[in-house]
Amino acid sequence: MISRRQQGQAGSEAESKPAGPSLPILAVIAAAARTGRQHLWSVIAVSVAVSLTTAGMEIVVSDLADRTNVSVALLTSFSATSVSLLGEVFLSGFLCRLVSTQHAGLQHTGAQPHRRRADGTRKGGKADTAPAQVARSLPWWRLIGADLLVVLLVVLGLVALVIPGLILLNLLAVTGPVIEIEDRRVLSALRRSARLVWQHFWPVALLATVPLILAGGLESVDGHPGGPVPILIALAIRGLGGAVVQAAIGLVL
Repeated sequence: MISRRQQGQAGSEAESKPAGPSLPILAVIAAAARTGRQHLWSVIAVSVAVSLTTAGMEIVVSDLADRTNVSVALLTSFSATSVSLLGEVFLSGFLCRLVSTQHAGLQHTGAQPHRRRADGTRKGGKADTAPAQVARSLPWWRLIGADLLVVLLVVLGLVALVIPGLILLNLLAVTGPVIEIEDRRVLSALRRSARLVWQHFWPVALLATVPLILAGGLESVDGHPGGPVPILIALAIRGLGGAVVQAAIGLVL
């Protein structure tokens, strides 16, 4: 027979063992939808503004700018790329701030303690999620640097054998949220993202990587509008439709 002391020791050992990590897909989607509903108009306003601006710049570069003029082509291409990058970083940071503010009381397993910024943006409240406040407090250089580094690594992986690029795209999917939520540096965020995703590789692929790849297909829809009406249609599809898709993916991430 097992004594009570032995039973207590066995129970303590069982409790001390960490439970295996889980990532319930439906729960993640439900949480993202709940945050989206609670901040519906803010999410719509920011995502539509970013998406329309980015789509408009891409249309100007591809269809309206004088491609025979090298200086004009380079300037417009650089401008469009910069606007797209800044827009993506801002939208991602804004959505991340909504989620992290709403769930500020949750503990992140293995995460570094949240560091308070000088402007108090981690303390919660309306000021945390105001677009102007988010723009002022985002770690822009780290987010931009991480985004460029992720793109470089994924492109190199795709050029190599395609599959390594897709694996890297999946492993680095939450680099931006890690920088914003855990206030990490670029390389630390890359490693942290890879460690987190490795534990949930296939759920993350289903929740994040596949939608990101499919969302890229929106950019090819009506990619070369030839007049005012086709341009408006392209803006509606790539701007408004893209805004909904990017907001949904951002909230899930």
